[in-house]
Amino acid sequence: MSFLPLTADASRQSNDCDAVASQLKENPDTLGMANADNGNSINSIDNLLEAARNGAHSAAWVVYRAGEHLHLVGQGDAQAQWPSTVSNEEFEQFCQTRGLHRWPTGRGETVLGWLLAPVNEAADPALAEFAQRLGIQVQTDTLARAQITQRVLYEITYLASSTRDRSVFLVGVHQLLASLIDAENFYLVLYDPHTRKMDYPYYVDTIDVEALESENYEFLDPDHLSLTAQVLTSGHPLLIDAAGIHAAEAEGRFYCVGDCPEFWMGAPLKNASDDVFGMLAMQVYEVSRIYSAEDRALFLVVARHVAMALDRILHRADLEETVMRRTLELSALNDALRQEVLDRERAEHLQSALFQIAELSSQPGDMAELFQTLHGIVGDLLFAQNFYIALFDDATSEVTFPYYVDERQVVRPVARRGRRGLTEYVIRQRRPCLIDTDEAERLSATGEIELAHESVRSYSWLGIPLFDGDVVRGVLAVQSYTSPVRYTQRDQELLTFVSRHIDTALSRRTAAEAIHAANLKLEARVQDRTRELDHANAKLQHENSHDALTGLPNRTYLQQHLNQAWERFGSEGGNLAVMFIDLDRFKMVNDSLGHHFGDLLLMQAANRLRGCLRDTDMLARLGGDEFSVLAPGAPLEAVIDIAERILLAFDLPFFINGHEVFSSCSIGIVSADSQFHHEPADLLRDADAAMYRVKSAGRDSYAVFNQEVRREVSDQVEREGALRNALKRSDELLPYFQPIVSVDTGELVALEALIRWHQPGGRIIAPGEFLPDVEGLRLIGRLDLYMLNSIAAILAQPEHANWPPVHVNCSSYSMTRPDFATDVLALLALHQVAPSRICLELTEGALVAEPAIARLTMQQLADNGMSVVLDDFGAGFSSLSYVHQYRFSGLKIDKSFILELTSSSRSRAIVRAIVRMAESLDLTVVAEGVEDEATLVLLREMGAGQAQGYFFAKPMGLEALQASALIVSPDQQPDAAPALGSPRRPTSG
Repeated sequence: MSFLPLTADASRQSNDCDAVASQLKENPDTLGMANADNGNSINSIDNLLEAARNGAHSAAWVVYRAGEHLHLVGQGDAQAQWPSTVSNEEFEQFCQTRGLHRWPTGRGETVLGWLLAPVNEAADPALAEFAQRLGIQVQTDTLARAQITQRVLYEITYLASSTRDRSVFLVGVHQLLASLIDAENFYLVLYDPHTRKMDYPYYVDTIDVEALESENYEFLDPDHLSLTAQVLTSGHPLLIDAAGIHAAEAEGRFYCVGDCPEFWMGAPLKNASDDVFGMLAMQVYEVSRIYSAEDRALFLVVARHVAMALDRILHRADLEETVMRRTLELSALNDALRQEVLDRERAEHLQSALFQIAELSSQPGDMAELFQTLHGIVGDLLFAQNFYIALFDDATSEVTFPYYVDERQVVRPVARRGRRGLTEYVIRQRRPCLIDTDEAERLSATGEIELAHESVRSYSWLGIPLFDGDVVRGVLAVQSYTSPVRYTQRDQELLTFVSRHIDTALSRRTAAEAIHAANLKLEARVQDRTRELDHANAKLQHENSHDALTGLPNRTYLQQHLNQAWERFGSEGGNLAVMFIDLDRFKMVNDSLGHHFGDLLLMQAANRLRGCLRDTDMLARLGGDEFSVLAPGAPLEAVIDIAERILLAFDLPFFINGHEVFSSCSIGIVSADSQFHHEPADLLRDADAAMYRVKSAGRDSYAVFNQEVRREVSDQVEREGALRNALKRSDELLPYFQPIVSVDTGELVALEALIRWHQPGGRIIAPGEFLPDVEGLRLIGRLDLYMLNSIAAILAQPEHANWPPVHVNCSSYSMTRPDFATDVLALLALHQVAPSRICLELTEGALVAEPAIARLTMQQLADNGMSVVLDDFGAGFSSLSYVHQYRFSGLKIDKSFILELTSSSRSRAIVRAIVRMAESLDLTVVAEGVEDEATLVLLREMGAGQAQGYFFAKPMGLEALQASALIVSPDQQPDAAPALGSPRRPTSG
C-alpha cells in the first residue's frame, strides 16, 4: 500500500524539503559519494563482466551474488539458460548436478558471491584471475556501501538532534534513505495502540494517489488487516512480493489496500520499552526495481535508527508539553499563594488594629483622645475621612456627638432628641446599616428617616451600633460624598467585627475612669492604709514563705529550717529525719474532676498530714502533690510511727463536693547519717529516692532509705553504664520476634521486634528491667536507633526479602526529637530497606509531651511510606483527638483489655468500640495479649483484624524464628505459609 503526500501537507513538506536540503548542504559528501560510488561500482563490475565475455577463455561461466538467495549478476554466454536465483540450501546440489566448479568472488563475514564454470575449466588461470579481480571489486564496493550507510545513519542521528520539527526530520530521512535505496514510494505511520489510530505524517507515492483521499489518519481494523496494520499488530518486519501478498489475501491473513506493489517492505518503529509506536514502509511497482537482499537488510537497519531518533523527537515534544502544563499549574498555585499572602496580610493588619484597640483601654487619657486614636485605627482599615462617634443616653433618648470629623460639615452637631436621622435609624434597628443614595430615598419615602440637606447628603453611609451589654450606647459611622468611594458588605462585616472590640475598649475605659474616681476617694484613706501596711508586710512575708493553697510552709521555708537543723545535727549530734510524701493517683483526680477539685483534695490532705505529726515536726508543701516533713530530734522508730499513722489516715475517703474520693500516698524516709550525707540537700535526695521505690513497688506504703536502696541507686547507675557499653557491641542487645497474625485466617501478617539484653554472664534481661532506668534520657534515643539499625540489617539480607513488615517500639524521647525522622530514613537508605517494611509503635507519652514535634515527625515518616501505630491504646489518656490529629495507620489495643476479654463485659464493650472506631477511620487493629482460643474467637466475632500473644508464639530469637515454620523461604510456594489460627500453646520461649 502506497501514498502520495496529502494535499493539505504538500506545501509544508515542500518547505520541509527545502529546510533539509539546506542542512544537507553542510555535509554534501554523503549524497554525492553515495550516488557516485553506486554508479562507479556498477560500471566497474559491468566492465569486468564485459571484458570477461570478450576474453580468450571459455564463455561457459556465470556470476551469482550471495544473500538470502543467490542472484544472477552476469554470464559469459548470453544464450545459456541460467536461473535468475538459486536458494542457498540448493546451491551445493545445483553445482553438482551441472558439474560446475566455483570460485569465491570476495569475502566479508561470509562469501560475497561465486563464479561458476564447468569442472573441466577449473584449471583455467584466466577464470581464477577473473574471480580474483571480481572479488576485489565486490569487496571494495561492499566496503564503500557500508561506509556510505554509516554516514547516512550518522546524518539521521544528527538530524534528530538538530531539529525540533518532526516534518523536517521525516523529509530528511526520506532524502537520506533515497541515497541508499530506491525510495521513490515511501511513507511513515504513527500508531496509538490504545485508540488504534494510525496517523500518516509523511507519505509519498507515484502510483496510489488516492490512498487516503483527504484524511491523513485512519483506524486499525483488527478484522481486516492491511499490510501496514499487519506490521503494527505483529511488531515484526514484513518483506513481501506481489505473489506473497496475493497468497496472504487468499488465506485471509491481511490485504493490500490500493494498487498492489511488486515488492513491499515494512518495519515496525519501537521505543526504548520495545513498544510499537509506528512503522516505516517502502514499495515498488516494477519487477525490474524489486529490492535486493542488501537493500532489504539495509532498510531494516535504517528503520531501527529512524525509530530511535523519532522516539527522541516525540519524547522531547511530550516533555515540552508536560513542562508547559506544569508551568501553568505552578502559575495557578503561585496566584493562589499570592492571594493567600494578601489574605494573611489583611488578617495581620486587622489583628494589629485589634491589639491597638485593646491597648487603648488600658492607656491613660480622656475620651476625646481615645476617639481620635480609634479614628486613626479605623482609617487604616477602610476609607474614614468622614468619621464620627455618636453616644446615646437611653434614659433621656439624647444623642450626642463627642467626636465628629467631616470634610463638609466642619461644625460638630449639637446634642439632639427626637430626630429621625441616619444615626437614630441605626439605634432603632440595633443592627449595622449600609445606606446608599437609593436606600436613603426609600427610607425617606417610608418615613423612617429625614433626608439631610443636599449639601451634606452622603453618597454612601455605613453605621455600626455600639453596645454596652445588650443596650445600644451609640453609633460609629463613616460616610463618603463621592461615587468613587462606595462601602461594601465586606466593609460592613469588617467594621462590625472591629466595633465589638471597640465596645470592649469603651467599657474598659469607662470602668477605668470609674476606678480613677474611686481612687480619688481612696486618697482620704491614706492614713488607714498606712496603718494597715505593717500588717500587709507581715502577711506578704508569710505568703512568700508559705503555700497559698494549703497555708503550709513552702520549699524555701523548709530549706531554711533544714539548714538550721543540719547545723545543729553537725555540732550537737542527735537525730534528724526527713520524709518525702507524694499523693497517689492525684493526677487522675485532677484531670478527671478538675483543678478546683484537686485543690480541695490538697487542702484536706494537708490537714490530715498535720494531724499525724508531732508538735515539733514541720510539714511543708514542695509543689504539686508533693509534701515533706522535717522531724528534728526524731529517732527512726518515731518517724516510721508517723508514716504508719499517715497511711492509716489516708485509708479513709475524702468527701469533696458530694464526691467520695480515695487517695493514698507514697512515703520515703531518710535518717541523717554523717557517713553518707554531707549537706542538707542529700537528705531530700535520698528521701525522694526512697519514695520512688515505693512508687515502683505499687504505691500506698513507705520505705526507709538504707544500704539496700543505696545499692539499688548504685546498681541503676552501674546498669546504665553497662547499657552504654552494650550499645557499642553487636552481641548483647538482640531483637526477639513475636508474630502478629490475621484473626480471620491465622496467617502471619507482621512481626514485632522486642529487645533482649544478653549479658556477658549468660543472663537474658527483659526490657522491663532496664528500660525504666533510661526512660527520658538521651540513652533511650540511642537504644531506639540501635534497634532500628539491627532490624534494617536483618531485612536487608536477601534471604529475608519475603519477611512481612516488622514493628519496632519507639520511645517518646525519640519521637519528640526534631531530627529523628531524618536519621531513621537515612539509616534505612544506608541498608537499602524500604520504609514500608518497618512500622513504628508509639505510646501516647510523646503525644502528650511534645505534640507539635511528634506530629511533624510522623508526617515526615508517613510521607516516605513508613507507618506508625498507636501502642497500648486504652492504657493511657486514649484521647480520640490523637487518632484524628496524627497520621496513625493502626492501633494496638492494650493487653489489659484482651486478658479480661472472656471474663469482663466492660472489657468486651471497650474492645468492640475500639474496633468499630478503627473501622470507621480505616485503621488496622492489633489485639495484644491473646492467651487462649476463647479470646481469639471473641476477637473474630468482634471483627478485629490482627492479634498477637503467647497463644500463637512467644518472642523468639532470629535463629529460632528462621528454624520455625513462621517465615516462608523465598524458594517455597506462597501457599506454604502456616496458619496460626489454632496453635498449641508453646511450652517454652
